[in-house]
Amino acid sequence: MAALFLPCGDTGLTVQFGDGIDRDLNRRVLRICAAVEMAGLPGIVETVPTYRSLTIHYDPLQTSQTDIIEALRPLLEPVPDDGAATGKCWRIPVCFDGEDFAPDMAHVAEWANMDPGAVIDIMTSVTHYVYMIGFAPGLPYMGDLPESLNIPRRKDPRPGVPAGGVLIATGLTVIYPVTNATGWHMIGQTPVPLFDVNADDPLLLSPGDTMTLVRIDETEFRSIEEQVRAGTFDTNEH
Repeated sequence: MAALFLPCGDTGLTVQFGDGIDRDLNRRVLRICAAVEMAGLPGIVETVPTYRSLTIHYDPLQTSQTDIIEALRPLLEPVPDDGAATGKCWRIPVCFDGEDFAPDMAHVAEWANMDPGAVIDIMTSVTHYVYMIGFAPGLPYMGDLPESLNIPRRKDPRPGVPAGGVLIATGLTVIYPVTNATGWHMIGQTPVPLFDVNADDPLLLSPGDTMTLVRIDETEFRSIEEQVRAGTFDTNEH
């Protein structure tokens, strides 16, 4: 579809490129986001890519929506996707065992008519794609789960989901970077921090990254947790 320009008050503009959740569509959003950042357009404060759109925040004392739209038009010409990865590839350790780490696993398995081991096999075999970061600092919205795990959100939100909680709903996966309430189903937890306010780059993940979840047991979880506290754990892409 042709790009739609949607005003967001007097300091924002959203450019919408489609109406679904699709990796090719999202890669187009990310390519155009990178082009906008490289163009160095005056007055641009921030760019925010999402599943299907790009929101541009700007200073109205330096530029206007009309000026931004005109500057954007040549950047919106279709650019072939050569299939190359746009982001980093990560292997993130996750413990899927027990009520503390996976309080909703039994319910998810029952809903999906499979045993918990089959749920874990799916979660660790899927290549999770980071569509966008949002809701909380560093929280990745990732796809794409098979239809067998396209479970609706919980009817009653779960309070106090810990940082590192791995949750699923509506065919997507998220990992909570901070403690928060949620309507999603918690089926695991990672000891790897996704958000560190004291780091040079506080966010571990970026849109366009991919992730494989690696199953660990509680002993391994506690070991990595201690390394994180001691500052000796090295989180690197693989």
